[in-house]
Amino acid sequence: MQSLYEYTDYRCFLKDRFFSLKEKNPRFSYRSFNRQAGIASSGFLKLVMDGERNLGEEGIQKISKGFKLSEQESEFFSILVRFNQADTHEEKDRHFRMLMRQKPYAQAVALQVAQYNLFSRWYYVAILELVRLDTTEFRDDQWLQRNLHPTVGLRLVHKAVNELQELGLLEKDSKGQWFRKEQMLKTPNEVRSLSLVNFHKEVSQLASRAVAEDSPDKREFSALTIAVSEQGFTRIKKEMQKFRKKLHGLLEEEEKNPREKVCQINLQLFQINKG
Repeated sequence: MQSLYEYTDYRCFLKDRFFSLKEKNPRFSYRSFNRQAGIASSGFLKLVMDGERNLGEEGIQKISKGFKLSEQESEFFSILVRFNQADTHEEKDRHFRMLMRQKPYAQAVALQVAQYNLFSRWYYVAILELVRLDTTEFRDDQWLQRNLHPTVGLRLVHKAVNELQELGLLEKDSKGQWFRKEQMLKTPNEVRSLSLVNFHKEVSQLASRAVAEDSPDKREFSALTIAVSEQGFTRIKKEMQKFRKKLHGLLEEEEKNPREKVCQINLQLFQINKG
């Protein structure tokens, strides 16, 4: 079976570990596991594996004991449980960052960590677009750092381009300057949903900065507040999605003019009443 550090769902780990042990030893059962873990309830482990029961701190310790996890594995398992059972985005994100700080996890799923950073940090995507600009300047890390707005530290730029290279999205040409490669990414749902929320929070903060600090010729903001039906709300969403795809297609087809700017376009719709 996979290493514990390759899992982002602790229930999947429990199922795989249990049936792996049973395959090695047909006499291994829920009863024998409970005896080893010090669990009184015969159905405890199965209820947890099936998602019908959550784990508290005592349960985490007993399951770690039952599966004979090392001290380091037990610590990781405990964080993984809290990550999966978190109720809020902030709590989930905090525990995922704790997972990333566990060296065995960072080594086992380095691409997942890079993908999380790609979608959670606005400047990763900005770098991918910056290298598409038509310029005679040498596109190295220093050039990227000079052209990001707002400013990002050079150390963070170094880390970003290294991870984008690992993901197969950036590459250096024969002169040593960056260019973008087209690459499809397959990101685990747990990581993707978490990082996309982070991304939208970050670009919303960029928008707040831009409306307050950028001159009018460098931004465009408009707003509409209106009462609508449930069907009207759904229609607005669909029209916004169609417009975004149409706009993206039009801008990608615009090849006659040189690319000189990297823009962030936010289409926002949200409810501002309860109910």
